[in-house]
Amino acid sequence: MHVTFPNIETTPQIVVMCRMASTIWNEAYKDLLPREQIDYMLDMFFTPEIIKNQIARERYTYRFINADGVLEGFFGTCPRLEGDSLFLSKIYLLEKARGKGLFRAAMHDIVRQAGSHGLASIRLHVNKNNLRAINAYIRFGFRITESDVFDIGRGYVMDDHIMEYEIGPGMDS
Repeated sequence: MHVTFPNIETTPQIVVMCRMASTIWNEAYKDLLPREQIDYMLDMFFTPEIIKNQIARERYTYRFINADGVLEGFFGTCPRLEGDSLFLSKIYLLEKARGKGLFRAAMHDIVRQAGSHGLASIRLHVNKNNLRAINAYIRFGFRITESDVFDIGRGYVMDDHIMEYEIGPGMDS
């Protein structure tokens, strides 16, 4: 399988990514969050305007996960300004694409990104009840460093673990 990670930059690409996010969130979170919260969070995090702003003003990079010419998911990262870590904002795979090694391939690309920025670690937030994702991160080498509850409005919270992956020497190639 040939896997590439093309940048998401144009409005049509961003629209495709936002549609993909809706599909993935409704697959992945249907047993973890109420439907109303999923819809609210998609509106908070995955509109073309929000993504364009993150790319233009907040230094986010978004990339598709493309396997043999088929878009199977995406991820988003942002170098942290307050520390020496890369923030892994989003990594999502369509349900049919899971179990094919695409998560690991994407994570290796993310490690290369962090190394190219000279950053010592990758940090992310993950829902405490999303055991599939937590276990995938742990298998890759992440560890839980803390937990927190974030009020996101309308009576909803994000109850997350914060996980970190330490970049070893020579991991940027």
